Amino acid sequence: MGTLINDFNAQINSGATPVKATGSSSASSSGMGTIASGVISGLSDIATGFINAGRIKNTYKFNEGMVNLQNSFNEGMAQLQTRMMKLSASVAIGQIREKALSLYGEQRAAYARAGVKMQGSPAEVMLDSLKNAELDVIYNQINADYGVSLVNTQTGINTLESQSALAIKKMEAKSAQYDIYQGMLKSILNMGVKTYSRG
Repeated sequence: MGTLINDFNAQINSGATPVKATGSSSASSSGMGTIASGVISGLSDIATGFINAGRIKNTYKFNEGMVNLQNSFNEGMAQLQTRMMKLSASVAIGQIREKALSLYGEQRAAYARAGVKMQGSPAEVMLDSLKNAELDVIYNQINADYGVSLVNTQTGINTLESQSALAIKKMEAKSAQYDIYQGMLKSILNMGVKTYSRG
C-alpha cells in the first residue's frame, strides 16, 4: 500500500500525468446519450401525432362544409323546381278555364243564333264542356302536386344519404384520432420508462 502511494507521489513530483479511470464516466456518457436519443425520438412521435390528428380534423371539417354546401344547393334547386311546377300548373289551369269559358260563350251564341233554347241537349252539351274543363284543371293540380312531392322526397333522400355518409366519415376520423393519441401515449410512456431505467 505504501509502495503504491509512494509511486503516485513520485509521478506527481516528476510532472507525469496520473492515469485516469475511464470506465464509469464512459458508461455514464453513453447512458445519457441513449436517454437523449429516446427523448428526441419520443418528442418527434408526439409532434407527428399532433400534426396527423390536426390533418384528420381539418379534412373532416372540409368534407362537412362541402356536404352542407351541397345540401343547401340541392334544397335551393328543389324549391326553385317546385315553384316552377306550381307556376306551370297555374298557367295551364288558367288557360283551360279561359278556353272553357270562350267555348261556352261560342256555344251559347251559336245556339242563340239558331233559335235553340238553353235547355235539354244543348244545355247538357255546354255543361259537359265545363265539366271536362274542370277535370283537366283537377288533373293539372294533381300532376303538379305529385311532381312537387317527388322532388321534395328525392331531396330529402339525398340529404339523408349525405348526412349518413358524413356520420360514417366522422366516426372514421374519431377512430383514426384515437389510434394516433394511443400511439402518442405509448411514446410518452416509453420515454418515461427509458429515462427511469437509465436513472
